[in-house]
Amino acid sequence: MTTRTEYSTTVLRAIHVLNVLAESRGPQSISEISNQLDYSQTVVHRLLQTLKSEGLIFQDPKSKLYSLGSAFLNYANKLLTDMPIAPVIDPWLTELRDKTKETVGFYVPTGQYRVCTIEYESQEEIRRSVGVGKRLPLYAGASGRAILAFQPKEMQDKIIESLSYEERSVLLEKLEQTAREGFATNDGEISPNVSALSAPVFDQKDRVIGALSISGPSFRWNKETMKEYVPDLLEATRQVSETLK
Repeated sequence: MTTRTEYSTTVLRAIHVLNVLAESRGPQSISEISNQLDYSQTVVHRLLQTLKSEGLIFQDPKSKLYSLGSAFLNYANKLLTDMPIAPVIDPWLTELRDKTKETVGFYVPTGQYRVCTIEYESQEEIRRSVGVGKRLPLYAGASGRAILAFQPKEMQDKIIESLSYEERSVLLEKLEQTAREGFATNDGEISPNVSALSAPVFDQKDRVIGALSISGPSFRWNKETMKEYVPDLLEATRQVSETLK
């Protein structure tokens, strides 16, 4: 008979496995997860199989590596539906899209990544489209840096340490600039010929909870046009943050 203590320990271990996958750069093997958690590979395998059966874990059929499953997209959509933040953000995203004529979105941090949770596409024939549920690293792109620049130093250090020496120096410089100016930009960093402008949103405890982003093709959405709309973006993030406090 399973005791309450044994059940709680199993749940806690499963959560630890999910946290490893959420914070890792890319899919992980059983041995990698085992080494990070100091759990036996037998225990890790059993936990992964259970989580996989419920859609919480995805295993690539070729590489046999594990990553978070599609069930988390359902959780994210449910969270956004129930959270008071979505109705607060929607009007500002719509206004920014209509003003700039470009695609706008809201990203939230999850471990060392950010996930697009809301997106309103540009009505232009040639436009940027990310896709709700798309996961991208925090160290790359405007919205990633808009979030990372205001996260705790421990998280910043963890991500920075995983990069090469050259990548570290470049990222540190960009994070300092983002923290100083309150917004981040990128030009072709994630996708060729695509530029983006992003700024962070904070909660009542001044913790960064996400970032508003405006992105579009570089021939239309570039340094000059982005600079023109920086005040509008910063006003939107300020208003959203104030409403959440």
